[in-house]
Amino acid sequence: MNWREWQGRQEVMELGSRFVSYVDWGSGPPVVLLHGIPNWSYLWSGIAPGLAESYRVLAPDLLGYGFSDRRDRFDRSISRQAEALEAWMDRLGVVDATVVGHDVGGGVAQQLAVRFPQRVGRLCLMDSVCYDAWPKGLMAQLGTPAMARRLTPERLTRFLTQALKRKGFATPQTAEMLEGLLAPYATEVGMVSLSRDAVALNTNQTLELASKLGHLAVPVLVLWGEKDGILPAKYGERLAWDIPGARWMKVPNAGHFVMWDAPHAVAMELFRFLEGAAPVSHSTTRSVAEELWGSEAPVPA
Repeated sequence: MNWREWQGRQEVMELGSRFVSYVDWGSGPPVVLLHGIPNWSYLWSGIAPGLAESYRVLAPDLLGYGFSDRRDRFDRSISRQAEALEAWMDRLGVVDATVVGHDVGGGVAQQLAVRFPQRVGRLCLMDSVCYDAWPKGLMAQLGTPAMARRLTPERLTRFLTQALKRKGFATPQTAEMLEGLLAPYATEVGMVSLSRDAVALNTNQTLELASKLGHLAVPVLVLWGEKDGILPAKYGERLAWDIPGARWMKVPNAGHFVMWDAPHAVAMELFRFLEGAAPVSHSTTRSVAEELWGSEAPVPA
């Protein structure tokens, strides 16, 4: 599936003054797939069709990413992203779900599991930001005004493509696939929005979760590319150690984008997790979204 076909599957939901673009595919128990930086929900296009045969696959573009709201001047931190996701799930009528997070999306998933535990029945973290381990290099530089002023969409796309080839993958990837992963950022609006996303990268928001991971009471799978050159596998091992009962899986011959390097292995491991680990079921009389924002559950500007 190319990126335009994936975008064609996206729906749009208004959340207060913002909007979220997302794919809602299949039926059955819900599985929420969260991407990282500099990507969007197309990241999951290789394994989503297979999952959708048995599950309801929900893959949003985080606010400020992909084809979700990319207007300026709002908080894009992982804590705000978790609040937006909780409101989005509430509007969809999803009481709880298996939540799968990669990279920055893994940080959002951790925030969601700790702060809104009633929304998470199972948790899978793939090559996730955690503790003080976050993307560095070009992504960190992108948030600086000096770097942002020097870039054009063409230069940014070229730099990001080179960076992904160098550190993101353990196997060769096609030009079409790389173009698809970066497509939303190949315009002036997309480039500026990605710069704002980079500014929001904040290790404090995962460090503050470190002492709370031991209180997670849901099945957890930590899955990592053995050759991840961005977030080394030692961080995944630490996550698995700190989370009670977490299952640790290192994927051979896979880099940071493990679902692209080893799609079959990742899909099989995810199916095994979904079928073998009973989710924790939650029920509430009043959603956290309503408690925070009222019945309309808007996302703070």
